[in-house]
Amino acid sequence: MKKWINVLFLCMVFFILAAFKNADQLQITEITTMIDKENGLLRYEFQIINNGDEPVKSEFDYPGHENYGIEIVVQPKEALANLMVTDATSKHPKMQPLEKGWKEYFEPGKENPFYISYKIKEDADFSNVTKHALDADLLILDGTEISKRIPLQEYKKK
Repeated sequence: MKKWINVLFLCMVFFILAAFKNADQLQITEITTMIDKENGLLRYEFQIINNGDEPVKSEFDYPGHENYGIEIVVQPKEALANLMVTDATSKHPKMQPLEKGWKEYFEPGKENPFYISYKIKEDADFSNVTKHALDADLLILDGTEISKRIPLQEYKKK
């Protein structure tokens, strides 16, 4: 019986690791950040190319009704987090999202547009938000798993 439990566990681990197997083919080709002072939001727009020959799509499945497939998240470093409205109840640094839009998969050989906006603190200096907007990582999630982490700091030089 214990042997079957171990086999089942290994199969589950393999499924989770293989679910988003082509994430290494994804590359950011363009990042644009904008600040909407009137509404107090920081908006990120990304162009992400799938350098592979096949679509990169979520394989995440579970018995619930909501599909938590591909999700794009900007995870702030401390300097940016201090300027943004964040979720104090989570152990993960999370900014308060306002708007978002993306496809449920990455088409091969094409740039795929994605955007997400976050709430800026009311007393934040907008010039500091601009300065620290790329002090973060872009996370590409497949369900609850981080499929790819892309440091945005390396795009500051570009």
